[in-house]
Amino acid sequence: MAQAPTRVGPLDQLRAFSSESAEAFGALRRAIEESGPIDAKHRELIMLGAFATARIEGGFKTHCGRALAAGATSDEVRQAATLPLAAQLGIGPVADALRWADEVISSR
Repeated sequence: MAQAPTRVGPLDQLRAFSSESAEAFGALRRAIEESGPIDAKHRELIMLGAFATARIEGGFKTHCGRALAAGATSDEVRQAATLPLAAQLGIGPVADALRWADEVISSR
């Protein structure tokens, strides 16, 4: 049986173009993560709202998995996906984010 093609993510694409840029991006992310008191679980839940707002499915799913791995519950993930509705999103993007969350949750 043929294997599914391996997905090349945005960071992989950047790394292929410029490994120095990819390293700088990683260093920036680490610096931001280490700059304050927010723990990993809550940082990842915040990221879910950002990716839902931007409608970036791959980033949402990556950070959804990280949030769950950092101790977030399924209900916390779903609430984080829904919160942008009250701020600026319409129901369509929130419904997408809830579907993405359920896909990640059900795959674990």
